[in-house]
Amino acid sequence: MHARFSPSVTCLTGVLLAAASVGCGPTLDLGSNVMWATDHESGELDDWYADGKGGLLPTDGANSPVEIADSPAHSGRYSLKMTDLAMSDSEGPGIYRELSSPPDAYYSAWYYLPRLYQTNSQWTIQKFRSRSDSNPNVISHGHDLNLRTLPGGQVVLYVFSHDPEYLQAPLSDPPAFVPVETWFHVEVLFSPRMDETGKLMVWLDDRLVYDLSQRRTTGSDDVLWNPCNIGEDIQPAPPILYLDDAAISLVRVTRKGKLF
Repeated sequence: MHARFSPSVTCLTGVLLAAASVGCGPTLDLGSNVMWATDHESGELDDWYADGKGGLLPTDGANSPVEIADSPAHSGRYSLKMTDLAMSDSEGPGIYRELSSPPDAYYSAWYYLPRLYQTNSQWTIQKFRSRSDSNPNVISHGHDLNLRTLPGGQVVLYVFSHDPEYLQAPLSDPPAFVPVETWFHVEVLFSPRMDETGKLMVWLDDRLVYDLSQRRTTGSDDVLWNPCNIGEDIQPAPPILYLDDAAISLVRVTRKGKLF
């Protein structure tokens, strides 16, 4: 059985197997390892909305612009641009893909900071969330990937859990510094579990920076992967974040774009 992709996703699969480059090569047969992917080269958000399993968070996009940008792009011409006009510690521009009863999977995306921002609160760039069993309209917070600017001007990536059993994980050693004005790759192995058998592993540019196991990772039998741009006090305002070449896969994508 082989996965089928829209034209834009087919373009990305070529990028995933050959190093990222401008334009697309021939269609490649990847089998069923890639569950979903987008390179935004359709110029629309259609891949995120595909099969009715994704969209914007907040759903109306009010005061939280999420749009396709004509450069900078990691590959091709287009990327996803999120501008945080809300400036709230709990809500901001975001987009998601939802998986019901998902297996352990790798969630991969490239990020770009167009300038150095000063964080005076947490700055969340990715969330793993779930729907409430009692009310599917209620979406709970789970594990977050956050950025923080250190006094020396470095920007560090870290993990925060909304479960009071875990909260903020210690900074990795050496710290997971992310670059400014350069695309960087974040990949997460997420094992969704409602008991303490879950797992979260995070790679930054192919370096394993977090390996968190024996923990609850979800509150129900689904996962909402939610790249976002959420922060209450980030200067200069509004902070802008770009994202490109995103994928959900049963195998690692890696920074070099190879599936193995």
